[in-house]
Amino acid sequence: MPKLRHYDKSKPEYALRDIQNGTESYRTAEKMYGIPKSTLDFKLKHPGHKEALGPLPILTSEEEALLVSWIKDNAAKGFPRKANDLKNDLQRFLTVNPRPHKFNDNRPGDGWVKVSQQISTV
Repeated sequence: MPKLRHYDKSKPEYALRDIQNGTESYRTAEKMYGIPKSTLDFKLKHPGHKEALGPLPILTSEEEALLVSWIKDNAAKGFPRKANDLKNDLQRFLTVNPRPHKFNDNRPGDGWVKVSQQISTV
């Protein structure tokens, strides 16, 4: 498992600017900003690479928040949603609002529900 280093997210921008301008070398920028040389090199070679780990989300943050609110409202009213209900609802949503995903027939699997449950409890 790779070791993840934590650093201020604004620092790579300054370090990369210094390297591109030629005012700092990779090693000097690494020491000055506390960002590994390999990270700086990767960010220069792949400027459009996403920052988050894992696959891209299927729903937007707003859609996820709306879904969570809807689930909680139903549960509060005495109608808790089961895993199959959620999968059916998302399948209908993706049929009406198509977008890229890896689901078969627009239907998420059990793994999507498990990951969604883990995220919502955090």
